Amino acid sequence: METVKVAVRVRPMVAQEIQKGCREIIEVVPENEQIIIKNSDKAFTFNYVLGPTNRQEELYDKCVAPLLDNIFKGFNVTIFAYGQTGSGKTHSMGTAYIENGNDREVGVIPRIVQEIFNRIRDEFSIDFTITVSFMELYREVLYDLLANKPRDQCILEIREDIVKGIHIPNITEMSVESSRDILEVLVKGSLGRATASTNMNLHSSRSHCIFTINFCMQNKADKSQNKTAKLHLVDLAGSERPKKTGAQGTTFKEGVDINKGLFVLGNVISSLGDEKNQNNFIPYRDSNLTRLLKDSLGGNSVTLMIACVSPADYNLDETLSTLRYADRARRIKNKPIVNQDPKTAEINQLKKQIKQLQLQIVGQGGPVVMPCDIENLKSENNQLNLKIKQLRVELSSALLDKTGLHEKVLILQNANEILNKKLMELKQQCNETFEKIVKGVEKNNIEDVKENLQELQCIQHCFDALKGEQIKAEDEIRTHEETFTILMKSSRNLGGNISKEFEAKEESHTDRQLVLNSELQEVSKKLALKEDLVRKLASNAQYLVDREAMMDTERKIEVLEKEKDDLMQQLRNVKSQENSSKIAEQRRKRVQELEECLKDLKKKVLEQAKLLKLKEKDELRIAQLNNEISTIKSAKIKLVKQMREENERFRSWKQVTDRQLARVKQEDRKKETEIVKMKINHEKQKNVLRRKFEEAAALNKRLQNTLAKRQEAQSMKFNGKIEKISSWLKDEMEVHVNFAEVRTTLSDLLEDRATLQQQLDEMKAIPEMNDSTEMKTVAEDIELRSIQIQDLQQKLLDSDEASKSKIRFDVIQGMAEAKHALRSLFDHAAEYRRKELTAIKERNEARETINELQSKIDKMNADMQFMENLFTDQLANEQKANQEKVGILLKQLRGLEGSDVNSPTQLTERYKILTESLEHQESVNQELQRKIEEQTRLTDDLQKRLNSIKEESEKLKPQGKIKNIKKETKIQTENIIVKTELSDMENSLLVEDDLENDPDWVKTPLAKRMLNMKKSKSRLIAEIKLSRPNGARNQMGTKRSSGDGCACKKCNTQRCKCKKLKLFCGDFCKCSMANCMNAEVSSTNSKEYSTDLDNNEEMDKELNKKPRIHLDFASENSD
Repeated sequence: METVKVAVRVRPMVAQEIQKGCREIIEVVPENEQIIIKNSDKAFTFNYVLGPTNRQEELYDKCVAPLLDNIFKGFNVTIFAYGQTGSGKTHSMGTAYIENGNDREVGVIPRIVQEIFNRIRDEFSIDFTITVSFMELYREVLYDLLANKPRDQCILEIREDIVKGIHIPNITEMSVESSRDILEVLVKGSLGRATASTNMNLHSSRSHCIFTINFCMQNKADKSQNKTAKLHLVDLAGSERPKKTGAQGTTFKEGVDINKGLFVLGNVISSLGDEKNQNNFIPYRDSNLTRLLKDSLGGNSVTLMIACVSPADYNLDETLSTLRYADRARRIKNKPIVNQDPKTAEINQLKKQIKQLQLQIVGQGGPVVMPCDIENLKSENNQLNLKIKQLRVELSSALLDKTGLHEKVLILQNANEILNKKLMELKQQCNETFEKIVKGVEKNNIEDVKENLQELQCIQHCFDALKGEQIKAEDEIRTHEETFTILMKSSRNLGGNISKEFEAKEESHTDRQLVLNSELQEVSKKLALKEDLVRKLASNAQYLVDREAMMDTERKIEVLEKEKDDLMQQLRNVKSQENSSKIAEQRRKRVQELEECLKDLKKKVLEQAKLLKLKEKDELRIAQLNNEISTIKSAKIKLVKQMREENERFRSWKQVTDRQLARVKQEDRKKETEIVKMKINHEKQKNVLRRKFEEAAALNKRLQNTLAKRQEAQSMKFNGKIEKISSWLKDEMEVHVNFAEVRTTLSDLLEDRATLQQQLDEMKAIPEMNDSTEMKTVAEDIELRSIQIQDLQQKLLDSDEASKSKIRFDVIQGMAEAKHALRSLFDHAAEYRRKELTAIKERNEARETINELQSKIDKMNADMQFMENLFTDQLANEQKANQEKVGILLKQLRGLEGSDVNSPTQLTERYKILTESLEHQESVNQELQRKIEEQTRLTDDLQKRLNSIKEESEKLKPQGKIKNIKKETKIQTENIIVKTELSDMENSLLVEDDLENDPDWVKTPLAKRMLNMKKSKSRLIAEIKLSRPNGARNQMGTKRSSGDGCACKKCNTQRCKCKKLKLFCGDFCKCSMANCMNAEVSSTNSKEYSTDLDNNEEMDKELNKKPRIHLDFASENSD
């Protein structure tokens, strides 16, 4: 018997989990093949454990590759992946294989197929026949994925046979001959598989699929020895929670069927893995999935279970459930047998024992790894890299300097060649001219001498012109140096901000300059060699042969030959004479001497002719070398220009880079402003999260108390006392409700941490925010949330609510206790319902109160705004009236000064009038300020009252099952009518209207009366002018009986008839002179008084308009 092998693979954190700020809750111990849940005492040991950093290749080599031998031995092998949705099952199995994809990321199926055919290729003694089939279990219906039929015609049925076991009739089996054929079949079948997108996985498998490879192996030497084997590769759909996946509609129904099948599979695994209940019934037939996996779990198969889990604490419940099922599956014992003849099986068993004995004899060893100081090497490497960068910068600067020097040398060489050429020409002309002058002097030819002297002066001018050429060359050198200095400075200034792109560009530029510099050096070497060769050839040619000496030799030969001919002729003539023997002898000797001399001279001429030919060849060689020198010089100039252009391009690129860097800095400044906004938002979020943290802490404390009560309740025994059931049941309900609150709080904490993590990622994207206080604070908040999440998860794990809920009611033994418990539950439910209705009622009342307060506050704010506007208008009108009165008084003062009336009493009275007017204005202003302050005080009182009502409504939230009652955010205000009196300022708050230009004005009875008042006022003024006496008013304050005047107490308001008509009170008024504030200033001069009346009449034309009052005050309503 062989137990099921279990490999647990922990996938890396995905981007969605990282954005939510999830923490890794799983710790992998590869040495012990163990998985530990962090901050808890839960640990699991499996056959294989792979962490997030292990690759696909390691999964295959470590877990799957050892199973291949079993296939070739004739055993059935099953590999299936199990886990929640999005945990990496399809990725690990390689069901969704894509051709021409990344070979490193392919899963188990493509790798095992490739390895199988590699082994078959090396197995020459066995004939293999391989067929494949591919089916999927979608919503408990089995479909053939390889049948070329419509989907509704591809439905298969599951059959059971005593001999064959579980088999699928009419399934499509395709014969394959290579791994490529199998992968093509896999791709074809995967296209027909049901998939959908969820919140946890963009390509979520919505069905279970089984890819089966059938092997038929026959020995070529012994036909009777044949074996068969099956390889089942199962990719299960993942368990899922609709709340996390967001599944709806068909996707939700698919998830229900998936969970149903996996639930049955979990029951089967639990039954098979329970060592105490080995003989219990195994519910294989409860699901088609378990029927298909019957041989793999507890049957004839070598099975490997790959449990895929997520490391995030967000998926702790699903991860823990998967690990528990995997731990149970590890205890399942299968009974695999070789599918072959029994005798062959016995032989194979003996061979196996032999191999085991051989392995025991052979010793194994491993390589010794020597430790090294990696940190020191890294530090040394960094120092060397910095030194390399510094040397590269210096090299680039040196190359640039060298390029400038090359350009300077080329300019100087060019100028030098031009000057030398012109100097040689002038020197030759000068020598020729001097020779002509000497000849003219010798011949005494004065005209020739004068012409040559003039030509000599022209040569002198040409020499002077050469100085200009020299100055031009110096200017060119100076311009080049200035330009090159600017280039060097710009190159040094542009090297401040170094990035990877800049370093790569600079390195490439330096390498290019090095190449060009090497070429330039080679060209310079060739040029120097050829110029040296030309100089030597020219020097040798100069001393090689002299044409004049050769011509002299030829002339000597001619002379000697002529002399020889003469002597020969004389000798012939002498033969006829007898006495000339002695002379003839002398002549013959002379002829012999001449012949020897001619012979030497001819030999010398031949040698000179040869040397002349050599000289001609050397001249041709020199000409060729000069051409080559010209070409090399052109190439050198081209290289120098190319180096200069490369430097210019690099400098331009650096300038563009600096401009881009300036733009980036500007964008950074904008980001800084965004950071400030983010800081403000962070502070707001921090306050909200602090409140949630306090709530979580309170809930944690309450949970601890609840767990303590549960422990007490679990140790309680009823002993026949039914009365204890009620208290026990109440405690259990409280425990259950508290756990529900804990789960809700845990979900809220996970969401808060995701929000904080997203905020932290946004801060990390801004370089200026790195290592800032805000970032550290957010990181600390995330760490705090993680600690709270781990604490709550640990308490949930410690409570083991899932298992304890199954035995919760085991304490109830009899029917009477059960009835009493049911009655207590009914009473508790009714009580909770009553509390819920009460809370709803109180909540509704609080809402109504808030609405009333909000309406009152709105009304009060509107009234306060109206009062402010009214106060502003009134203040403007009062200031305007005050200025008009001051103007009138100033006019009267000027009139009094012109008439020499400077009575101190009159001035005192005028001063009193102005003082009282100012006091009146101040009193009105103070009254308005007092009313505004009262209005503000009322607003504050209402706001405090509204806040207290809000707090009371918060306290009225129902407990237990009544949760998530949404708060009303709108604040309702109460209506309030401010009580006030217009009193003395009633007539001062007037709005002036233009009756002629106002299109909305309509005559009313009041308007008619006002027009009549205007007419009567004008008549009254005319009568007063005629009837007013010239004398002064009675100083004793006597009253007259005239009906035209006023009868006020003080005459300080617009109610005064005289003041309203802009007139002073006189003898015809019934007011008291001692208290009158509108007394006549001067009555001694009727002319002055008439003038004042005329002025008042002019002012009246502007000021006397229809008053309109906008205030409507009522009494205050009581609450």
